[in-house]
Amino acid sequence: MSKKISATVTEYIVQQLKNGRYKIGDKLPSEREFMELLHVGRSSIRESLNTLEDMGVVEKRMGIGVFVKQLRVNQLADAYVVASLLDNHCSRELLDFRFILEVEMAGRAACFASKQDLIQMEEAIYLHQKAIDQKTSFIQADELFHQAIIVASNNHVIKHVYQSLHDLVQDTLYQKWDTVDSDKCFEEHVKIYEAIKTHQETNAKQMMMEHLHAHWATPSNFESLH
Repeated sequence: MSKKISATVTEYIVQQLKNGRYKIGDKLPSEREFMELLHVGRSSIRESLNTLEDMGVVEKRMGIGVFVKQLRVNQLADAYVVASLLDNHCSRELLDFRFILEVEMAGRAACFASKQDLIQMEEAIYLHQKAIDQKTSFIQADELFHQAIIVASNNHVIKHVYQSLHDLVQDTLYQKWDTVDSDKCFEEHVKIYEAIKTHQETNAKQMMMEHLHAHWATPSNFESLH
């Protein structure tokens, strides 16, 4: 599948921002100017600008135009990720990256998890058990458990990257949610937690890898989601 046109437009604008072509407060070219410059339709330009506005990179001023709002590195990185998600091939690569990241972070958590980190994982496991008993969705408990592991990895950069990816690929990750075995998922979470608690780095990584392969959108089963 070829890259979506709006993704190309977003990448172009982000690159111009990174290069210093536009600074905070600068007005971006009009939709028509972008159309003539990039030889694309108005709908693609609007979709791209809406994406950048949602990310907080630009702001629209009614009747005036679109202006650069902020140029923080993390926002530009997030905007690039959004653009990549509009391309099916890059989406697979992002999920691949997230999968590798979670496995490695489980290993780091086994090395660096603090008492508070372990308490957060225990809380997530408790909520998961409660959801099973009450036959309700355990999606929140699952998210809390995986987020607690990322925090326990003791790397703020990785924490931000993970959160950005999680927010952006969440819909894809949970497309097959109804087919997930809640009890089996719970048991796997407990095993991962025990490996982290007892500082078994290799085992924690192995348990996480098996868990992700069994339930979520990993590189091997991504195609089945589309």
